[in-house]
Amino acid sequence: MLGNTQQNELLRLASQTQMSYAQMQQQAIAQNAMSDVKSHIEVPQVNFYPSRHPNPKKARRKDIKQAYKLLKPTKRSIFSPRRWLFGGKYRYNTNTMRCVIDGADIDYLLRMAGNIYEQIIDEETGQSLWDIYFKNPVTGEVEAFVARENVTSGRKMRGTYCPEHLHLYHLLIKWEKEEEKEEEANTGTLRAKLKKGVSTVAVPISSLKRKDNTPPTLIKYEPFFEMLKKDNIPVTHFANSATGTNDLVMIVFDMRQFQAGNNSRMLFDALAMHQLQQNAVQSQPLPLPTQSNDGSV
Repeated sequence: MLGNTQQNELLRLASQTQMSYAQMQQQAIAQNAMSDVKSHIEVPQVNFYPSRHPNPKKARRKDIKQAYKLLKPTKRSIFSPRRWLFGGKYRYNTNTMRCVIDGADIDYLLRMAGNIYEQIIDEETGQSLWDIYFKNPVTGEVEAFVARENVTSGRKMRGTYCPEHLHLYHLLIKWEKEEEKEEEANTGTLRAKLKKGVSTVAVPISSLKRKDNTPPTLIKYEPFFEMLKKDNIPVTHFANSATGTNDLVMIVFDMRQFQAGNNSRMLFDALAMHQLQQNAVQSQPLPLPTQSNDGSV
């Protein structure tokens, strides 16, 4: 457990593994935050041990393999009758308020300790796990993060990750991107692309910018929406299922959010909205938001 590890020990571990000192610190922050609520709720710790292999590439592969093993959703015993029922294969795949691995009650955890996802910051981008995984990268709206059956692939589940497991998932994504980048630099990969007729062309960034379709009468409200985004006020778009355009925009002012002084309530609402989408997407008279965060970064 890194939460009780001294700074000198973290530096020593960082020098012996492929995890940076900043990543070690963020893992320690996550574990400390989870430990703070242990007097109120039982929270399992993530027992991840970085590889100390002298070869950085081999150490990274070992870490990736271990992360996949730790992030796979918990299954019921093969002797349990419920496992063979429809949707009963996974023990904690019940709703979007539970971690699919340890079964932690996310709603209760956030009410007891605050939004721990906001306390874990990526050392490269300066963004928190909340910003990366619980906000739509295009619109900036709050939306639920849901786990996948095979961690980074497979069907989407109904549950999510607790802060510690989500941080490990974030590291896994970064490690796999590093692997992919090294493979792309390999001449063999380039040769395989050329055989498929794939090549790269330099395109000016300005030509890639999207055309703004905002009606002229609404442009004057743009500063207002920027203020809402800055203050984490939920803004929900209701898309037309036929045209794909936004028909309605709803702004929610939740007094409980302002009284609490944080946006942990927003996460509860985002997870509840995702659960509502799964259960009633075909029966609602108004279409709910159609976009869902798959966790890609």
